[in-house]
Amino acid sequence: MTIYALGDKIPEIASTAYVHPQASVIGDVKIGQRVFVAPMASIRGDRGKIEIGDETNVQDGAIIHSDPSFVTRIGRRVNIGHNATIHAECIEDNAAIGMGAVLMLGSKVAEGAMIANSALLHYKAKTEPNKIYAGVPAKYMRNIDPKSDARQAIDEYLDSYVTLTNVYKTDLRKIHE
Repeated sequence: MTIYALGDKIPEIASTAYVHPQASVIGDVKIGQRVFVAPMASIRGDRGKIEIGDETNVQDGAIIHSDPSFVTRIGRRVNIGHNATIHAECIEDNAAIGMGAVLMLGSKVAEGAMIANSALLHYKAKTEPNKIYAGVPAKYMRNIDPKSDARQAIDEYLDSYVTLTNVYKTDLRKIHE
C-alpha cells in the first residue's frame, strides 16, 4: 500500500479494509471496515479530513480530496465509480456515484441518492434521498425505490466488493517485475 503520513496526520485504515498497492492514501484519512480501494485511487487528506464508512468501495482512478472548511464524509455502503472526482462535503449511506462523475466542493449527496455516470454536481449543491441525478449540471431525473430491482442490483454489487476485500488480501500476487 502507498500510505503516507503528512506531518502529524496519519491515515487510519481498518484491518479488514483493502487498499491496493497502486492506490495512494495521504494524511488525515480514516477508512472503515471492509472498504475496498482499487488501483490508482487517490485519497488525499492533506487540506482537510476524509472519513470513509464501512463497506464502501472506491474504484479505479477515483479521486477523493477535502477542504479545510469541512470534513469529507463518505457514508456506509457507498459505491464510488471509476474515475469519479469527489470534493464533496458529504455522501450519505447507500449512495451511488457513477463513473466519471464530479462532485464539486461542498456538495452533499443524500442517503440512497444516485449520481449518474459523467454527471456534475455543482459547488454546494444538495440532492434529496432516493433520487437519481444526471447531466451537466446534474438535475433530478426520477425517484428510486429503496426496494426496487435497481437498488437490489446496487446492493449485490456492493456486496461483491465487500467480498473482494478478502479475495484481494489472500489471492492477489504479483507475477512479474
